[in-house]
Amino acid sequence: MIDGISLHNWKSHEDTSFKFGKGTNILVGPMGSGKSTVLDALCFALFGNFPALQHKRVKLSEIIMNRPARKDEAWVKVELTWQGSKYEIERRINSEGSSEARISRGGKLVQGPQPQRVNEEVERLLKIDYELFTRAVYAEQNGIDYFLTLGRGDRKKQIDELLGINKFEVMRSSLSTVLNRINGMQDDKRALLGSMDAEKLRKEEESAASDLKRLEKETQEFSSRASDIVVRKKNAEAALSKMSMVERVYNELSERKGAVARTIENLEKEEAGRMAAVSPEEIERADEAEMGRIDEGVREGKKRVAEYTRELGSTNERIRAVQDEMKERGELEKRIAEFKESAAELEGRINEEEKKLEEARGEIGCSKRRVAELDEVISELGKDMTKCPVCETPLEEERRKELLEKRKNERAGEAERIPGMEKLIADNEKLLSGIKDKLKKVRDVEERMKRLRGKEEAERLGSLLSSVEEKLSKEEHALKDTEDKRERVRVALEIKKSRMRMEELRKEGADVERKLGEIKFDRDALEAKRNEVGELRTEERGIAEKIEGLRNEIKRVEEIVRGKREEIERYEKLGKDAERYGSFYENFALFQNAVSETQAELREELIGAINAAMGEMWSTVYPYADYQGVRLNANQEDYELQLNATGNWVSVDGIASGGERSSASIVMRMAFAMVLVPNLSWLILDEPTHNLDEEGRKALGKVLSEYAPKIVEQVFVITHDESMKDEATARVYHLWRNKEKNEPTKVESEML
Repeated sequence: MIDGISLHNWKSHEDTSFKFGKGTNILVGPMGSGKSTVLDALCFALFGNFPALQHKRVKLSEIIMNRPARKDEAWVKVELTWQGSKYEIERRINSEGSSEARISRGGKLVQGPQPQRVNEEVERLLKIDYELFTRAVYAEQNGIDYFLTLGRGDRKKQIDELLGINKFEVMRSSLSTVLNRINGMQDDKRALLGSMDAEKLRKEEESAASDLKRLEKETQEFSSRASDIVVRKKNAEAALSKMSMVERVYNELSERKGAVARTIENLEKEEAGRMAAVSPEEIERADEAEMGRIDEGVREGKKRVAEYTRELGSTNERIRAVQDEMKERGELEKRIAEFKESAAELEGRINEEEKKLEEARGEIGCSKRRVAELDEVISELGKDMTKCPVCETPLEEERRKELLEKRKNERAGEAERIPGMEKLIADNEKLLSGIKDKLKKVRDVEERMKRLRGKEEAERLGSLLSSVEEKLSKEEHALKDTEDKRERVRVALEIKKSRMRMEELRKEGADVERKLGEIKFDRDALEAKRNEVGELRTEERGIAEKIEGLRNEIKRVEEIVRGKREEIERYEKLGKDAERYGSFYENFALFQNAVSETQAELREELIGAINAAMGEMWSTVYPYADYQGVRLNANQEDYELQLNATGNWVSVDGIASGGERSSASIVMRMAFAMVLVPNLSWLILDEPTHNLDEEGRKALGKVLSEYAPKIVEQVFVITHDESMKDEATARVYHLWRNKEKNEPTKVESEML
């Protein structure tokens, strides 16, 4: 049982809650008051979908309230009592169109927040999915006659799906396809059997097997020859390796001997070229210690030259800076002359102008205060009075007017003076500001001149520059003498080292010559052994290629043997498959007939139950004598809703009026709910009185109040017809809203 539903920011519902009971629950209200929205929310809470959303008449994000103010999210919560347990299903959506859901039992979370998981849990719990719910339980607004509006083929397909027997039609169609496929496969097998010669295949297989044995014998013989060559080649390669090692040592010693001789020759030539630069005594005297001392002297000399060079550059920079300052001083002296006034004179003018300005400000202040005082007196004199406002003496009217005129003239005179004084003050302020700016410029120039250097500093720096230049020249000459001495010592030291190196090389050359004499190397024997190894390798490659060719031929013949054997096995398998397909065809044909018979029997059983239920309800829903009954007639092509007109069954389509059509559709929907989802025991009708006349509405009301509650546990009716509220047996809710002001839906419960 649905115990209640709560809506938050759901379309026009800001915060709305409903409680429902067993029997008929009715929601009444004018168009646009938010009645159908409640059913959409109920459907969405259960299955995460509702018809308008499914058919894309509305987007999920458009469900959220946007008038009078846009909200960020909406949620709906349904409370259920099911099989003795209390359940809550809650779903939330946000402005981006995403959603989440939760289902709880007894306050404990069962599934969530993934909406699909909650959908699956609801379907498992209620044993009904969204499609069956919207067709058998929930009749969308003005959609009670949904099945009558469908075309011939669609109506049969959708009612079969609703009844659950569409699977048999799919199975029967699939079985026909399978039977045709089996028959075709059997024909294919028989055709292949007729195209194959089994005896020829066996003879070709025996011939290929004989060739295979011959090839395997030849391969074995060549493998034996190859093994013998491998042994001979290994021995020859070992001997060649030893002889090659001796050759390598001999060649290395010969190359070293030549290198030593060439090095000695080059060193002798270099020494001959250097001898002109130094004397024998210098060569004898040269050593590393002396060279170190001279290098240290060169480094110290370069350091002093660098210091004097830097000092020389710094002094030149200072001289240029002093010259720039002297030039700037001359320009500043010209500017001082242009000012024509000293700082002291300008300060005197400023003091004088400030005093004038202060006096003018005081004078204008007095005038403004006098004007204000006269305004007060004029205001008092302007009133009818008999006493002086100051001394309270009697004041005649003529005297009052005389005083008033006098004060007005006095005020006009004071007021005329004020603009002139204000202009004078402004002019004095501008003049004073100009004098202060000029004073600042004069002081800035005087301050700058105090910091500038003159001719005395330039002469002192010139004297310093001459001294530094003299010291630098002396250090440069001394450095050049030291560097010349270092070069002679370097040459002498290199000659000395070269002579020592030549002595070492002559000893090394004698040692190499001795070793060459001790090696016994026969180049002709080495070449003969290399030729022997090459011939053995060539012979080995030839046999290897022959063996590889035989092995490839063996693989080819093996493939032929294997292919022939597979063809023979395939021939034998084709015969067995052809027999097996014949047996399959017979069995599947029997199964197809059984499916067709089961489908027909199940359709007949379900339609019989639905027609029985409609027969029980019809006379109550339709209280007229022109149609005595209603039934759903099933034939091979379609389902047809028919009415019994004095013994003749006629189709609702094209015969019945709008009210008769709606009555028949309501009865069919209630029958669907009774037969297809008896465990759910719910019926939901949105505007069911559409197209019904007064008698039809009364009959429907009687069904909802007396008959329907005996068949289903809960009935929910959405209607704008105020008279329908009298048929409620559980709860009645009135809904309304001021759409012109975009106000949210308001709900009022009516006690039964």
